[in-house]
Amino acid sequence: MAEITFSEADVRAIEHERYHHPDPRVLRHMEILWLKYHTFTHEDIATYAGCSLSTVQRTLSDFLGGGLEQICRVIPRESSSELDAHQTSLEELFHKEPPRTVEQARQVIEERTGVRRGPTQIRHFLHRLGLKPRKVPAIPIPPKSTLEEHVKTQAEFLDTELMPRLEEAQQGKRQVFFVDAARFVHSAFLGIIWCVVRMCIRAASGRKRFDVLAALDAVTHEPILETNHSYIDANSVCNLPRAVAEAATPGIPITFVLDNARYQKCARVENPAKQLGIELLYLPSYSPNLNKIERVWKFVKAECLRTKYYDNYEKFNKAIEQCLDELPTKHKAAMDSLLTHKFQTFENVSLIAA
Repeated sequence: MAEITFSEADVRAIEHERYHHPDPRVLRHMEILWLKYHTFTHEDIATYAGCSLSTVQRTLSDFLGGGLEQICRVIPRESSSELDAHQTSLEELFHKEPPRTVEQARQVIEERTGVRRGPTQIRHFLHRLGLKPRKVPAIPIPPKSTLEEHVKTQAEFLDTELMPRLEEAQQGKRQVFFVDAARFVHSAFLGIIWCVVRMCIRAASGRKRFDVLAALDAVTHEPILETNHSYIDANSVCNLPRAVAEAATPGIPITFVLDNARYQKCARVENPAKQLGIELLYLPSYSPNLNKIERVWKFVKAECLRTKYYDNYEKFNKAIEQCLDELPTKHKAAMDSLLTHKFQTFENVSLIAA
């Protein structure tokens, strides 16, 4: 290849266009020229520019033949595929029956159309249909209810029961506590980390459990805790109203928002609460999305348990208790963002067919 020389004007143009040209193909060509100007070998240019050696040689030949004008000449690419003729029917099919994997989509497409393509082409085609991989969450629904009936029940509870009490709490006329229990097992909580090589976490050797029953103030986000190392029962729940009543502001009514667990919905719990003047507001069945303390449990797991190893049960307990104690202080900003009085509802969701 003939020797390449760059004028000062060429260098200034290449330096600018390697960052600002709108076409990604031209950006790569400009990067090749910039590396060539700095006397890199063709092999190094291919490595640093992320392209093949033939692309480097072709780019330099174009520059020798027509200068930067030739490099910046972008020929529109017309994409055509045999699958385009089947796009409408496949779009209807995949909207009704979403594929779980690219490989499954590839098999379905081949069976329906006779067109065989590799995983990369199928992935691009699925994106053209407006599909992309999304995590499938689970919606708790009572066995004898439809989604529509469940949504209606939750909406009525929010409008007539929960939101009026939360408005009073914001005005200082009532204290509302979201109550729930969490069971933290001393084991490995897996998650995702940014790392150079894949890293593993050691699994704990025991299966000891740390049970936490908490009442979370809906306004201050301060938790009141009852903990043990066996299990939560009605006795544990009986102790919580007394602890809350001692910490609450005198003369202001108290409401507990809690689910329908059997150890919470019994006379052993209802009678002490009634004596202390605490209202028990039970959520509709299968409604964890209406209990804000569920968000706290998820936060605690992410903050101090996921991808972290504790070599003994005592350190494990201490990390959880410290995280909960720091909710209204160290984690106040996170709680203010997480524990808003907005609740997830399921009016506009699609269910996977049975």
